Amino acid sequence: MAELRPENVIERMINEHQELMEHLRTTGDTSLQIRVETAFVKALLLSVASYFETRMTEGIEQVFLDGTNRSDVLTSFVRNMAIERRYHQWFDWSARNANKFFGSFGTAFRGDMEEKVKSDPALDASIKAFLQLGSLRNQLVHQNFAQFTVDFTAEDIFELYQKANEFVEGFFDDLQQYIVRQPASGC
Repeated sequence: MAELRPENVIERMINEHQELMEHLRTTGDTSLQIRVETAFVKALLLSVASYFETRMTEGIEQVFLDGTNRSDVLTSFVRNMAIERRYHQWFDWSARNANKFFGSFGTAFRGDMEEKVKSDPALDASIKAFLQLGSLRNQLVHQNFAQFTVDFTAEDIFELYQKANEFVEGFFDDLQQYIVRQPASGC
């Protein structure tokens, strides 16, 4: 059996949740519907945030692996010093832009990406959705998970996921195109 892509796992979660909620509606147990929805929204938020973390960290590692002609020594260094357990430091989750992250690749790349975002409202909205999900995830896990209230429905989280996924998937194309356009460094 083929493993589902993470996007399909998220979509499957949504579909199964919708089926369960429909079943609960037919039973008329409103209290149980509310409890299930509340728990599912938290699980979906963590699932989406976890997917993005995995996608971003694996993507950065792959770009570095490709850029170093598959050097395990250099890739291991980057993995251990810049990727492992550092993802949440890459972004300013309370910001309305990803400039901190873009700046990690140098001021020229940051400038290019800032211009791209200014000229592409859909990309700007995608980044904002991505940061909002990351911020919500941080609040959920650091502010008493059991009592924290997520003021979004499952459908809201899924819509943010779809919008944010455009940034996550497009970022690696942007980074690769930038790398190809850059002259070799003399350092």
